[in-house]
Amino acid sequence: MPVFSGAFPAGANDEFSGRGVRPVVFDIVDPSGETILPDDLKLVLKVNPESMEMSYSKNITRIQTKGGFVEQHWGEGTHTMSFTMATGGFMRLYSGLANNTSPELTGGTRRETLSYESYLDILALFHNNGSVYSTDGQVALTGKIKVSFDGGVYFGWFTNFSVTESTDKPYQFSLSAGFEVSEEVQVWRTSLDSESTSFLGI
Repeated sequence: MPVFSGAFPAGANDEFSGRGVRPVVFDIVDPSGETILPDDLKLVLKVNPESMEMSYSKNITRIQTKGGFVEQHWGEGTHTMSFTMATGGFMRLYSGLANNTSPELTGGTRRETLSYESYLDILALFHNNGSVYSTDGQVALTGKIKVSFDGGVYFGWFTNFSVTESTDKPYQFSLSAGFEVSEEVQVWRTSLDSESTSFLGI
């Protein structure tokens, strides 16, 4: 049993643990939608994001004429998702919370904590953004990021990622990210408890 563990010690399988908690799972899929990563390599943050905000829009063109405005409706616009996250505390065994950045100091640095490793994982996911590289550094496959949470599945790519380090929270980073959704899959339940799946493509 590890001394330090995140909120989801079973990773992606915690969704089915029966503990009443659901992790946000990040995955990489190929162009056909098949997952590339093994189950034990899917990214689950140590703690869930503080917030996940979905934004929907319609493509509408308004043209002014002598008689008034004419609206042209072109269907769904770009769907976006924004995350507000935190790394969790930079906690080290025996020395406790760590905000040291110099390896010359005793007790180790914050880079040697589980929370910092989790931060590097999500940063690498943003940099690769669904692409798989060959051993010589060339893009071998351009896939998508798959985000799963509470029955909803979102496919797309990260558009931005920011890291905030402040004196108010010296033992963790505050993170935010933007995500453009190219396809959304939701499972809806009717009053008769029958299921139907809705695909929203862009």
